[in-house]
Amino acid sequence: MAKALLKTILVAGAIASLFFLACCSANTTLIKQTSAESGRWLAGGDFQKALDLYKAASKRHPRDGELAGNYVRTIEEIKQAADQALGRRDYARAGSIYRLLLDNYADFGGLAAKIKFKKPFLETLLKYCQVALVDSQARQAMKAGNYGKALDTYQTALKDHLGDAVWSARYVAIIDEVKAAADKALGVNDFAQAGRVYVLLLKNFPSFGERQPAVAFGKTDLAEGVAVCRDGLTKAGLEEYRKGNLARAIAVWEDLLAFDPDNAEIKNAVDTARTQLNKIIKK
Repeated sequence: MAKALLKTILVAGAIASLFFLACCSANTTLIKQTSAESGRWLAGGDFQKALDLYKAASKRHPRDGELAGNYVRTIEEIKQAADQALGRRDYARAGSIYRLLLDNYADFGGLAAKIKFKKPFLETLLKYCQVALVDSQARQAMKAGNYGKALDTYQTALKDHLGDAVWSARYVAIIDEVKAAADKALGVNDFAQAGRVYVLLLKNFPSFGERQPAVAFGKTDLAEGVAVCRDGLTKAGLEEYRKGNLARAIAVWEDLLAFDPDNAEIKNAVDTARTQLNKIIKK
């Protein structure tokens, strides 16, 4: 009977060993498959699918150390891809990856303690990318002389960041630069350009007039700038008119009407000059 009992124990042990080996083999296969498939998605830039594979595998084997280690390395590789994009000043790409990591951060669970970066750091990096991207777009518009687009770019972004001091400060910096561009044009008597920019700032003043930090000028400064430009173009047009340069006078006054379209006096002057010019052409 003792022999029979010993035989039963040995058989049970053998079965348990085989079962253990089978489980180990299955785990090893799963880890290899997950690593290979995730690697392919990682190389292809589909970071979400790479994470999803490890997330699903971890739910099935939450205590597997090797699987957890590979999961952590994958997360950190994704973070490195974002950092590399940031180094290239590809703020859109970097920001999208930081956002993805933040969106998945809750799924990392206990692995978060093993990851080299933490959630607040990701949030800081994401905000930096968002601000830098908008600032880059605004400055491209500034460089092209499209000051309206530069202001619109920040106004659109600020709708999602109300009350944020960093965003507000960057917007104010752009506004002050637009005002400086108008002042520079006025300094070289480019009344047409200066007038257009001063009027643009006046129209947008409600969006930044009460903002903190405050802009370096007020509505009165802008109105005075417009008045100087209006006066300068009015006189320049009259000078050309008196010289008999009717076409030139019309062109100068139309530059004025571009930023002061309701100026009845200049409208009449343009109509008069155009009528006289047409008579000369017909003769």
